[in-house]
Amino acid sequence: MMIRKPELLAPAGDMESFIAAVENGADAVYLGIKDFSARAYAGNFTVDEFREALDYAHLRGVSVYVTLNTLIKDEEIEKAVNLIYTLDELGTDAIIVQDIGLLSLVREFLPDLPIHASTQMTIHNTEGVRFLQDMGISRVVLAREMSLHEIKAIKQETGMDIETFVHGALCICYSGQCLMSSMIGGRSGNRGHCAQPCRKKYSLMEDKEKLSTRGGFLLSPKDLNASPILPELIEAGISSFKIEGRMKRPEYVAGVVRIYRRLIDRYIDDPQSYFVSDEEAAQLAQLFNREFTTGYFKGNPAGDLMARDRPYNRGVSIGKVTGYNSRGRTLNLELSGPLRIGDGIGFGDGEESGMIVQAMYAGGKPVKEACNRDIVSIPFDAPLRTGTRIYRTLDSSLMKELQSSFEHPGRYRKVPVSLGVQASVGEPFVVTVRDEDGNTVSAGSDYIIEAALRKATSGEDVHKQMNKLGNTAFEVKEIEISMLDGAFIPIKEMNDTRNKAVAELERIRTGSYRRERHAAYTPVNETHSTENTKKTLLAVSVSSMESLQDAIASGADAIYYDMECPMEKSTDLQDIAVYTKDARVLAYLHTPLIVKDGEMSHVEQQMITAMKAGFEGVIAANSGVFRKALSLGFKTVTDSSFNVFNRRAASVLLRRGAELIALSPEMNFEQVKEVSAGIKTECIVHGKLQVMESEHSLVAALEKSGSASGYPQSHGAFWLRDEKGFIFPVMTNERGRTYIFNSKEMCLLEDIPRLVDAGVSMLRIDARTAEPSLTGQVVTSYREAIDSCYDQRKAGGKKCRDISAEFTRGHYHRGVL
Repeated sequence: MMIRKPELLAPAGDMESFIAAVENGADAVYLGIKDFSARAYAGNFTVDEFREALDYAHLRGVSVYVTLNTLIKDEEIEKAVNLIYTLDELGTDAIIVQDIGLLSLVREFLPDLPIHASTQMTIHNTEGVRFLQDMGISRVVLAREMSLHEIKAIKQETGMDIETFVHGALCICYSGQCLMSSMIGGRSGNRGHCAQPCRKKYSLMEDKEKLSTRGGFLLSPKDLNASPILPELIEAGISSFKIEGRMKRPEYVAGVVRIYRRLIDRYIDDPQSYFVSDEEAAQLAQLFNREFTTGYFKGNPAGDLMARDRPYNRGVSIGKVTGYNSRGRTLNLELSGPLRIGDGIGFGDGEESGMIVQAMYAGGKPVKEACNRDIVSIPFDAPLRTGTRIYRTLDSSLMKELQSSFEHPGRYRKVPVSLGVQASVGEPFVVTVRDEDGNTVSAGSDYIIEAALRKATSGEDVHKQMNKLGNTAFEVKEIEISMLDGAFIPIKEMNDTRNKAVAELERIRTGSYRRERHAAYTPVNETHSTENTKKTLLAVSVSSMESLQDAIASGADAIYYDMECPMEKSTDLQDIAVYTKDARVLAYLHTPLIVKDGEMSHVEQQMITAMKAGFEGVIAANSGVFRKALSLGFKTVTDSSFNVFNRRAASVLLRRGAELIALSPEMNFEQVKEVSAGIKTECIVHGKLQVMESEHSLVAALEKSGSASGYPQSHGAFWLRDEKGFIFPVMTNERGRTYIFNSKEMCLLEDIPRLVDAGVSMLRIDARTAEPSLTGQVVTSYREAIDSCYDQRKAGGKKCRDISAEFTRGHYHRGVL
């Protein structure tokens, strides 16, 4: 088997981190431009800073990818496309996108600019990859929940360039599908403003009783560290190994990149002798860890995925507390590892205190450092329990070593070049420089070489001057000198000519990436049929026959039936089809958000069965199922999980074959109105919104009786309660996936006239998690509200408080950051 060396892709949140990545061996660097980045709280780059960074990287043969992986509002489209024009002109190697509308625009107007699909697109099956191949994507960053077996199969089936994360923070939720941050505080992870609710404390409740759990950070995963299994990732055919960390300090980037560079090269040089040294493993842990996991690469890690005791950097254990001197206010420590003045330390599991060591004493005398088995004391304001573990969270010596790689750039990453010199009396002094990419430049002196009157210039003299490339990006691999004896060449002329040739090579290496300039982008109005001028319809998502019957009796125009909902035992699709047909109500089959390749045939069979039974169509929640449904000739509604945020995105899906587009629940009224003009759209107006879907079986992993399948042994009702007392329902499906729902019910009953006026084609009530006995009352209220918009004689005066105990209007009034 031929082994392809993977690209090492490093993060950069600022220029120091960028230089750290390049100098320590990254093949490529990804970064964000201010305003359009999924890490809005990273430093990010201005266009001028980016130009400087791009030239720095390209000069050294390093690629640069720009992350534009957020959802784009309609009013931002023009600015975003013009930014991409600038990035293209400067020579950006690729852009990373989430928004399907932006993807389509770039493919149309910049067909040669490579586009990578962000992990925010939630791509997790072969059909989803093929969908993006059809759109011109050249690389896919797969969901972090993929196993090596699944990745390898997708690679073999599609031939797509696959990028996966190999080190850094993990999300508990499938990326691109987390609404928790925005629903809690209006800070959307899909817009780069995630507030990290997964790193907060929660209590697990069952039937309103608090359960005992080890640790309180129930949604906080460990950090990914794939170094122990790197050979398997390489052999799976993964094209790019991505390190997470645009929010991390540059020393972290330098250290992690340096180690992974070494590990990849070690395997490629001798696959049979691959290893991770104790020192390398210790440095990775020291740089940052919440404990480590290999994630889902080797299968579902269940409870081993989580770091419930501590959601922040754990550091490395270096000792324990042995006592406290209250008179001197010093903490006594017994060390199991080195500790120095300037190091950072933290205390115990669950302890949130920490400090920088400013002073340290051994035997009553001040010391600058101490080692394994030493007994030392440090100033501290309060006693800690004897035996409390001490963790070094910052190694000042390691930090200082790593800082040198970016504080003095150009020392480590060099481009090998060959120099040729021609020197003859009566001719200019000529220097030719060649790099390993085939670039060749020559420069000649204005000075005409003269015969030596005294001491002639020797070949050694020339060699010495040619070898002085100083702070340039180049290092001399070989020098060939063609020179006759008896010539005199002033040192200044040799240096000036060498420098002129090197400068020209720099210009060629950076300038070769530049592309032609573009005229400013002018927005194009996305026009479609105006069928949505018809009466707004009412759809109800249900998971039981009882809810279905009540919804139809109360005025539903369409039923979305979910066989996968963990709340209810499913009803035969034939019975659903007969009942809805008799009632003259359209029936659609709800398909799951996550459908891995091993599950696709089951979902496909469900769709075929539904269509044969008489269902009108299907609700597709991911691009793979969307593509599969269209290939089978089914009418398809794209669900809100497609994160449609602008007219172009809606237009793309309609052109691809969608019948109706469910809009993102993170949009406000004005944005909904903008997208819905002439486009068939749907809005979710009522129900408990799903704010997370996780491959991790939360309840089963916490229960001592958790089964191997990932489904909890106990079948009570579960909730998560946050520190403010809000309660979030938790459900688990038969495959062990966890669904978390918002603490409050969405209710837009009083806003129905605005949505009807906005031209929304379908309004959806999600009753899948509601008590079936309440479905009829809710549907009746919305039926009356819609009808009253067309006939003022009809009633429609109910309010949300009449049908919902605790409710929210979501983002329709306020929008998101």
